[in-house]
Amino acid sequence: MPVYNGEATIEGSMASLLAQTFGDFELIVSDNASTDATESLVRAMAARDPRVRYVRQALNIGANGNYSYVARVARGEFLKWASASDWCDPTFLERCVAALDAHPDAVVAAPRTRLFEGDSSEGHDYAHDIEVLDATPSGRLIHLYQTIRLNNAFNGLIRLSALRQTRLVEPYHQADMVLMGHLALLGKYLLVDERLFYRRMEATTSTALQDADAVRRHHYPTPTAHSLFQVWKRHAGWFRAALDAPMSSSERRKVLAFLGRHLVWDRENLAADLGGAWRYAMRRAG
Repeated sequence: MPVYNGEATIEGSMASLLAQTFGDFELIVSDNASTDATESLVRAMAARDPRVRYVRQALNIGANGNYSYVARVARGEFLKWASASDWCDPTFLERCVAALDAHPDAVVAAPRTRLFEGDSSEGHDYAHDIEVLDATPSGRLIHLYQTIRLNNAFNGLIRLSALRQTRLVEPYHQADMVLMGHLALLGKYLLVDERLFYRRMEATTSTALQDADAVRRHHYPTPTAHSLFQVWKRHAGWFRAALDAPMSSSERRKVLAFLGRHLVWDRENLAADLGGAWRYAMRRAG
């Protein structure tokens, strides 16, 4: 559970995980140098439940860096990234563990989702959770790329051996989507046909509802040149995943051709990235 200033919701999110019917897990809470009461709240819960492992980052390393950190220090067979603002049904882990145990060719298992604001008991069913069962890496990547909307599967259960073949959540916008694409190249996604994941959709917790400046701060707490070339970095991430993942030469050619077409189609955004870098350089020079 990566968190930054999560005092308003973290207790409920942690409680939903600690109440799971599958209890053999460690809950790593990585506090990204919060300035609110997050630390005291988590330490109090850790004192009551030895499964909680609290880590405080000395500096805010950005949301993506914090997500990658907990994956690097995780010690289990599976990993679930858990937001400090969402809520999980008590059977979430049990159902997802059973699905992955039954299907060794799968790398992700995630349940259906309900979206909510405020109270998790009030919300609506999300209709576009994904399942990726194609037999080939190219088929899985293309299926994922063309169908994924909200990246709810990112909050599912992931086979850690597969996750560690990726570059985790790299430091650019939409790196979570690239990561899920890399995982699709490595195996199938299972959809647990029960609504066990409750995702909070508020501007304070979801980058999908935030403006560009808030998204930038989410990824880059301190403005630097590292925040430039976001579109270029995302496309480079897709190509690196295609080159890193094990597959036949014919499969790799299909994946690279697909990504190449999307690179061309995204040329206006790539050009805008270059313009943004030029304006940044001119401001620095002035």
